[in-house]
Amino acid sequence: MKRRRLTWIALVIAIFVAGLAWMQVDTDPRLKLKDRQNFSKGEYLAFAVPWAAESGPMRHWSNHADTVRVDPPRFPDNTAIRFAWPPFSPRGGIAGVWGYMGIGHGNYDGGAAEAPVTPRRVDDISALSQSFAWSYDFRLGVADVLTEFYLRSNPDDNESKLIEIGWFLHTPEKTRHFVETGQQIGKFVEAGGRTWIVARNEKFVTFMPEGGVDVLNGRIDMLAALRWLKSKKVITGREWYNGVAIGVEPFKGTGHIQIDRWSVGYR
Repeated sequence: MKRRRLTWIALVIAIFVAGLAWMQVDTDPRLKLKDRQNFSKGEYLAFAVPWAAESGPMRHWSNHADTVRVDPPRFPDNTAIRFAWPPFSPRGGIAGVWGYMGIGHGNYDGGAAEAPVTPRRVDDISALSQSFAWSYDFRLGVADVLTEFYLRSNPDDNESKLIEIGWFLHTPEKTRHFVETGQQIGKFVEAGGRTWIVARNEKFVTFMPEGGVDVLNGRIDMLAALRWLKSKKVITGREWYNGVAIGVEPFKGTGHIQIDRWSVGYR
């Protein structure tokens, strides 16, 4: 038991040292944001929120664990996100992840972009889609890649969230288990033919690509998905939409994603 504990401690130290070395050898010319720092341009906002390390000893590490690199002239395109966490998931954290780091459009989860978008009820939205292209390296870590938004009862109250709706673009085993053990709603087939497995865990409705394959580029018609959810009586259509995000949720270890392109069409 003692030997196992020493091995575990050695692994933690190794991941910390590797993470520090990784961040010190830094030649990336893009603007660097650390945890809890934001950057906004137009309707888009870059953010890193390590909610599982807001207190306790890991709070000190969280100041160095994540970095978001933005290219101001091209933002939100050409954005990179790196994370360096211990080789284990947080205890008592939300869904077993250390946080959520990414890019938001509009007023996602209370974020205030430079040019906020107009909130609308679902039934009043005439277009809501996103296009993206991204890549990743999780060889030394585990994370999912998620694009999501909340629907609220009050557009001005961030605490009035009724439901969270998300699409997993990279689905590790833990995430697949989360979706597969949820209340199964059905299969949603996009106009382009891609099939999503749709499930609900309490207030979180998730779309997972059939087979758990990576979705590295393409387009998601989120309005079509919302209308499908309305037909399944999951939502009423009277809920308010404020904004959407795309990003990474680290479970453990180190890794990074590169978002080459991301745009949201909304009216």
